[in-house]
Amino acid sequence: MKQSLNLSAVVGRLFAPARRPGRIGAEVELIPVTDTAVPRPVDPAALAAGFDPAFVAAARPSFEPGGQLELSPAPRPGPAALVAELHRLLDRAETIARSRGVRLESAGVNPYHCWAEVPLRTPTPRYRALQSCLDRTGPDGRRMMRLTASLQLAVDLLPGTAGREQWLVANLAGPALTVAFDNSGGERTRIWRGLDPARTGYDGRSLDPDDPVGGYLAFAAAAPRLPFPETRDAAYHLTTLFPPVRPRGGYLELRYLDAQPAHRIEAVVHTVSTLLGDPVARRHALALLLPRAGELDRAWAEAAAGRAPESEALLAIAGTAVSYGGAR
Repeated sequence: MKQSLNLSAVVGRLFAPARRPGRIGAEVELIPVTDTAVPRPVDPAALAAGFDPAFVAAARPSFEPGGQLELSPAPRPGPAALVAELHRLLDRAETIARSRGVRLESAGVNPYHCWAEVPLRTPTPRYRALQSCLDRTGPDGRRMMRLTASLQLAVDLLPGTAGREQWLVANLAGPALTVAFDNSGGERTRIWRGLDPARTGYDGRSLDPDDPVGGYLAFAAAAPRLPFPETRDAAYHLTTLFPPVRPRGGYLELRYLDAQPAHRIEAVVHTVSTLLGDPVARRHALALLLPRAGELDRAWAEAAAGRAPESEALLAIAGTAVSYGGAR
């Protein structure tokens, strides 16, 4: 009972609104490969050796289990400022990579290698336990950890009704936005759909439109804990769950988008910022998406096959609100 109460309190804090809302952030993942006729996986240490202090301070680079490079700059007060910073850091990352004989691929799934060709680059207890857990449902766990890359966006959570609307739009728009900004032929979504939904929520189980906090609490409580001591802590357990949208305490983290080519980042950031931040766009999006709120499992299955009937209408809503043409 005590652990249940602890989890409830922690989940409640995850849905707390931002103190000073209005920021938007991003984590950009890139797949490093050797710049050779036959690309090979890259040891992260070889790339990290070229990072200078200014780049480290601004980009806060890290590496995912398969060696994917992740850039995590501080959030910005609006989409234009964020896009400018991302382009600056991507240019710098490309320059560093070229100096090390490395090419950075912006793709949802590694286009050159299978999971067996990419070592587990971060063999920490967390990732070894996660890999073992995901292995129970087949090879998609290793594909996800070692081959996939995303553009994750973080949007400050508003208080009250507006925050609930943001949570709903962020989740319900997932399949349509994934298709609109597909950069893997649907493969990244198919991989995520192949994992245990008790941990990923890709069947819609992490969303209850009538009770967002209660729905997420039920998802978190039912998810199996990884078999190592840190997961006894409720807050840590929540970091081992990978739903399409994750509440983070003050902001929402949208995790479902493929990594994007640099020229398309502006469209993605403006679309998400508008759909979640503009009240008129948010309500139009809800009117479009709520009728299928109970069909998220089907919607994600359709998205994995490259279909999302709401995509065009959703992009039109975002485009009208920001006078932004051409999201593709």
